Formats: sequence, C-alpha cells, structure tokens
Amino acid sequence: MPRSPRSLVITMSITAVVLLVGYAYLFTFPGHSIMWELPRFHFYVITPTLFALAISAIAVGWTGIRLRDMNVLMLALAILSLNGFFLIHGLSTPGFIIADQHHLAGVASQIAMTTCAVWIFLSTLPSDHSFIRYVSKHRRSIVVGWLAIIILMNIAALVYPSISDFIPIDLTPLNYLMAYFTIFLYLWAAKRYFLQFRLVKFPLHAAIVFGSVLLSITEAVMVTTMMWTLAWWFYHAILAVSALLLLYGIIAQYQSNIAITQKFHQANRYQSFDQLRISISSSMQNLIVATETKDEYTAGHNFRVAMYGLQLAQAMNLDTELLRALARGGLIHDVGKIQVPNEILNKPGKLTTDERIVIEQHPVIGYEMCKYIGFMTEELSVIRHHHEKWDGTGYPDKLKGTEISLLARILAIADVYDALTSRRSYREPWPHERALQVIVEGSGTHFDPDCVSAFVRLCNRGKLVVPQVLSPSPTRF
Repeated sequence: MPRSPRSLVITMSITAVVLLVGYAYLFTFPGHSIMWELPRFHFYVITPTLFALAISAIAVGWTGIRLRDMNVLMLALAILSLNGFFLIHGLSTPGFIIADQHHLAGVASQIAMTTCAVWIFLSTLPSDHSFIRYVSKHRRSIVVGWLAIIILMNIAALVYPSISDFIPIDLTPLNYLMAYFTIFLYLWAAKRYFLQFRLVKFPLHAAIVFGSVLLSITEAVMVTTMMWTLAWWFYHAILAVSALLLLYGIIAQYQSNIAITQKFHQANRYQSFDQLRISISSSMQNLIVATETKDEYTAGHNFRVAMYGLQLAQAMNLDTELLRALARGGLIHDVGKIQVPNEILNKPGKLTTDERIVIEQHPVIGYEMCKYIGFMTEELSVIRHHHEKWDGTGYPDKLKGTEISLLARILAIADVYDALTSRRSYREPWPHERALQVIVEGSGTHFDPDCVSAFVRLCNRGKLVVPQVLSPSPTRF
C-alpha cells in the first residue's frame, strides 16, 4: 500500500488508466460481443468467493465494534453490502437455483454497488455528526440488523425471483442515473479520504481511496457491458480486487495491533485489567510517537496518562466499554500538539498571551483530526475537554461541572498528576505527596470532587501503579 500521498496518486492513476484502456480494448476489439458463457464457473467460483468475502466483512464489523473504530465499522458495512447483495447475483446464475433471471442478477449487482457506495460515503462524515453518533450508539444492533436485511433479501430473491421486476434499476435510463449517482459517491469518498491520508497517512485511508476509485471504474464497466462478454468478466475481476483491497487496508492498519494492558501487566505486575483489552493500531502508535517526539520531556506521557486514568476509572467502577474509550482517548489526547510550533511547545520560560492562545488550541486541533479517523464520541470528549475545569475556567470551551464528560474529568486528574511527577524543561519532577496535594487543593475548582476523592482513596490504599515506559518508540505499547 502506498505510504505517501504522491505515491498513492501515481499508483492509483497508473492503475486507473491501465484498467480503462483495457476496458476500451475489450469493448471495441473485433469479436468483443462473443459470449463467454461459463455459468458453472460463475456459480461455483464467484458465488463462494462472494460468500467468503461477506463472512469476512462480518468479522471485520465485530472487530470495528471491539476496537471502537468507526471507520473500520462503516467500511465493514460497505464490504458486507457489496458482497452480500452481489451474492444474489451469483446465486441467480441461470440454470442452477432459478431458471432464467438475468434481470434479477442485474438488479442485485446495482443494489450492491450503490449500497456499498452509500456506506463508504457515510463513513466520511465526522464522528460528531448526528448520524455517526447514532450508528456509534447502536452499532451492534445496526450490524446485526443490516446483516439480517441482506440475508432476508437473498432468501426472498431466490424464493420469489420475480420480485426484481418491481425494481427496474438495470433498465435505461435508470441504470445510467444510478451509475452516475454511485460513481459520484465513490469519487467523493475517495477525495475525502485522500485529504485525511495526507494528514495522518493511515494505510486504511489509502486503501479506501484506491478501492473507491476501482469501484467507480467497476460501476462504469458494469453498466455498459452485456452479460457473458469479456468486458463483463473484466468487471468481476476489478470488483474482486476492490473488495480484497478494502479488507487488506483494515489488516494493514491493525497488523501491529497490540493490547496495551498486556504490556502494563508485564511491566508492573498489576492485575486489575485482566478482563480488559484495549488495542491501538501501529498507525496510531506512530501518531502518538510523532506527538511526543516534538517534546523530549513528555516521552511516554500519553501512555502514563492513559494508565493513570484507567486505574482511577476502574476505582470508580466504570464499565468495560468506558474504560476502553478512556484508554483510547487518553493515548492520543495530546495529538493536537503536532501542529504547535516547537519554539512554543518547548519554551523553558513563561508563555506570552499569544503563545498561550496557540497552545490552548491543541485540544481543538486534536479533536478535529480524530473525528475524521474513526474515534467515537466518548474518545473525542476526552481529547477536546481534558483541559476543562470544574469551575468553568478551563479551555477550550469553558465547560463547567457535569457539562464536562466524566471521562474527560477523570483524565484531567491523570494528566495533571503525570505532568507534576514528570521532568519538564523548566523544572524537576515533583514527589508523589506534593503532586497529590495539588490535586486535593484543586477539588471543586479544577477537578471534579468525586474524582478527586476516588483518586485519593486509590493512592491511600497504595494501589496507584506508576507505568514504566522505557523509550518513546512504537514498540513500547
């Protein structure tokens, strides 16, 4: 998978040109209208392949739920739509389960391409969009419900194949209108994901850009070819490559996925998180490292803050899902500092008013970045509001009291505690007792009193474990 915007554009452009030239040749060469009728191959090879890809999409969907990654979840729904509805196309191969239903195969193909395009388009919406918030809140039900719809439509199409007569979207001019609409969605999504790829360089985004362009070509070829011609078989090949490319993007994104709590156990022998697995991708780890590389004094800060926050959250009896959200948000909470100038971030003396304004924008910058790369609402609240204060004097939104999410209130304590007990460019680390006193004195002004009480109890019982981070490298997680 290309790792830079330039290489992605070059590779994608060459591939698109080769495919379009190949299609033009197949569409115009002498004998292009000869029928290559291979129904047995279509039924016994294409159909199982589509079924396998649909099953893979279901597994990916549940992975997205577990990882709390909306991009992965939405992409899984897109792949499931593509292969689930195309499965009707395969099962309706004339002469096998049903006698002769070319119309059903055409309708199923177009529904598959368009619903896939819709899901990929919707995945470009930011995580704070009302629709994405709804999907995030009901993600398990939506995956199960959408899967049920696809299964029922497959059954209905095979039992009552004439049902497709009521959906004439494979007939002119509706077929061209649907094609234009579908291609527009794919290309719009490709543009949006390319802009994000330029910013974070995630392999998943590159795969969606590449896959969306290939799917737009697939749609154009599909709507302009006749069944059983070489060009018709050609679009099947592009379709398979597109689906595999999207799946590969997810695998590449999470191939180095590591459970941070396992590392925490090994380093600290602290067993409170045995039932909790919080994972981040290698791409996300690289983003964390890029954040901390700008400031040599904060190496490991994100990891330690996340671990302190987890311990406090568990002491307050938060459920597992919230613990995962807190850990993911905590690990990336300072990512906005990537765009803060080094001379401000590492200034040893007191910041000027203008410099303070710049650095106080890092939660907003981080929020704007992360809402487009799959983070859910709970994580976003941690990233944006971990510098808010209980009395309303924090930043960036001047929230007060319970207007601040509980997770952000918890992480605020963890963030300040780690800052006080870590070496900075302008001072040496404070001892635990002095840092704890600052936390206690901030109760009711800076911090939520309930969170402070829980943190004090955690410390007094000797259960607060200091995470050990040996180096600011991606492997430390």
